[in-house]
Amino acid sequence: MTMFALIDGNSFYCSCERAFDPTLRNKPFVVLSNNDGCVIARTQEAKDLGIKMGDPYHLIARKPELKPVIWKSSNYVLYGDMSRRMYEVLVDRVPQVEPYSIDEMFLDYRGLPGDHVARSGEIRAAVRRIAKIPTCVGIGPTKTLAKLANKIAKSERQGSGVCDLSAAERRAALFPGLGLADIWGLGAASVEKLNRAGVLFPSAHLLKSRRLVGLSIRGNQKQF
Repeated sequence: MTMFALIDGNSFYCSCERAFDPTLRNKPFVVLSNNDGCVIARTQEAKDLGIKMGDPYHLIARKPELKPVIWKSSNYVLYGDMSRRMYEVLVDRVPQVEPYSIDEMFLDYRGLPGDHVARSGEIRAAVRRIAKIPTCVGIGPTKTLAKLANKIAKSERQGSGVCDLSAAERRAALFPGLGLADIWGLGAASVEKLNRAGVLFPSAHLLKSRRLVGLSIRGNQKQF
């Protein structure tokens, strides 16, 4: 049976910095873009203070409530090296690994024996132990669903770090609580078209609705 997982480094740039500077652990800090222009990565502690992606550094750095925040310039050489380390951990455990971005990689679970959730938990632990990067994993029968499952896993702060959407029953239970914008590849215009067609959240019938409104999402017509 076709089955994919998407593993994603949590606050990846920040996690890379923490791997080499333990004093940053449990502290609010952000990584800034080239020339320290704006926020491109935040720890959970920084998110809890209301710092958003893209916030201009010069507009928020002097806010009194953000005095505890540590601001760091980006180090893309470090992040690239840590991404490579993460990849090496994965290819030792899964035959087919497809990098999607510097901090996201698809794992092809087809033909692998055993429980995929247990395997994903073991992979997370290995990446944390060897590459020092905390991650979340989403599992699904398509890459789109694996991506969606990963997003759910990251939103569950007290969860296991793994979300499995391989079962249709599980998807049916979770879909009503999600928005169409949560689906990989659906932009604002596509969401608006679906809303006008009466589709407000993901469902097993989304494929039919997509054909009706002429939408195009990544991948083939069976990805849902």
